[in-house]
Amino acid sequence: MTMERSNSSGASTTVLSIECLRGSSKADEWTGDMLHTGDIVEDLWIGTSFGSVTAPFKGGKSGVQKILHSAYKAKQTSIRVLVRRGTDEFAELQACIVPNESAGKKQYMLRSIGDPNYAVGFVDRTEAECLDLQGNTRLSLFGCG
Repeated sequence: MTMERSNSSGASTTVLSIECLRGSSKADEWTGDMLHTGDIVEDLWIGTSFGSVTAPFKGGKSGVQKILHSAYKAKQTSIRVLVRRGTDEFAELQACIVPNESAGKKQYMLRSIGDPNYAVGFVDRTEAECLDLQGNTRLSLFGCG
């Protein structure tokens, strides 16, 4: 299954999205620099030998999980994730690939290099769902929700 990236309305476009699994222990957790649930994944840079993988991601979440599994087995666990918010705002996370035991065998999450308590995973969502989540996150970031 290939993930579709865009159509004329964007409403039913399926994308790879961030799902926050564990919060940060730092006060900067809620700054714009941290990844949030609903951020749209654009690029993954894995280790030194895996290189870059760019959206749309073949197989969506399950395809990315296979890539993370291969990288983890090869001891290439450093990863940089570039995400998009809206149409022109971007954020990046430097993390390491770690097993996500609570999600099952061969499932991985990303643990932040800067704060090991902060972890994210991936979910397939429509772009419209992501934009809605991003709007709700922004409201809560600024004390409105």
